[in-house]
Amino acid sequence: MAMRFALAAVGLAACIVEPTTGGPPPNDTGWGSGWGGSSGTSDWGCHYDSQCGGGNVCARDGECLSASSVRTIHVTWTMRGQLASDASCSQASQLEITFSDATGEQFGFAPVPCNAGKYTIDKFPTSYNAVDLSRIGDRADGAHGTFDGTGNAALDLPY
Repeated sequence: MAMRFALAAVGLAACIVEPTTGGPPPNDTGWGSGWGGSSGTSDWGCHYDSQCGGGNVCARDGECLSASSVRTIHVTWTMRGQLASDASCSQASQLEITFSDATGEQFGFAPVPCNAGKYTIDKFPTSYNAVDLSRIGDRADGAHGTFDGTGNAALDLPY
């Protein structure tokens, strides 16, 4: 089972990343750039659509895939049934998010600000069907869910 984890320097909440076509847009740091993907590893996989060829796109995990094999995903969460906020997130201000597929392949990002309450990624492989969200370093006590047909998953954290 392989695991790839990118550390994300996250500054904006729930912002959809503009797809890159051909080359980097201005101020683009490369592979997986934007909410949920900046500061990713620079030595694995593609960074831009232009590196894929054959009409494929560079998915946010660094794979070259057909456009029909990626989608935009949204993970939303609450804290014991309460909307995510500074107050409700006091026990878990920074989270890590991990996506997995049926074969056990995993990919994720950290830190994720709890108070955002939503995590969105464009060009994410459709093969990833499950998501785990937890405090950084405490994956056993978080929440687990699966994506619906439209790429949405809703979680309730126990903190």
